[in-house]
Amino acid sequence: MDQGKNPFPVAFDGTRNVHTLKLVAATPNKVTAEYVVKIEHCNHFGTLHGGFTATAVDFMTSLALIVDEEDSRPGVSLNLSVNYMKALKVGDKVTLEGEVMRKGRSVAYTTARIFNEKGDLAAHGTHIKHLGHS
Repeated sequence: MDQGKNPFPVAFDGTRNVHTLKLVAATPNKVTAEYVVKIEHCNHFGTLHGGFTATAVDFMTSLALIVDEEDSRPGVSLNLSVNYMKALKVGDKVTLEGEVMRKGRSVAYTTARIFNEKGDLAAHGTHIKHLGHS
């Protein structure tokens, strides 16, 4: 194999992530966004890269925290976990939801769900965040 040539010329690039998500709804502690899967966010199998999915879970759950007008601390990650249930392919239209399940004085428990166009759950994530001191 030619060592100078990338065998995966079009692949996930962590620097081009969540700016393509379109926020469609925001209420205190819950946000919804839409996204069309792009090739630059896919792995070499042509499906949405797990790193993009994890980044989207991080982004959506953090956004759900900061839309709370009374306490908009974004926090820092203590734990981020993602379960992948269905592959998403280039051109698939997806809906992403981020929600705060519980917010204490210093820790928040959040969840994110990613659905395909049929409404099937494609990925589910949980995100525990340290909020610092209030």
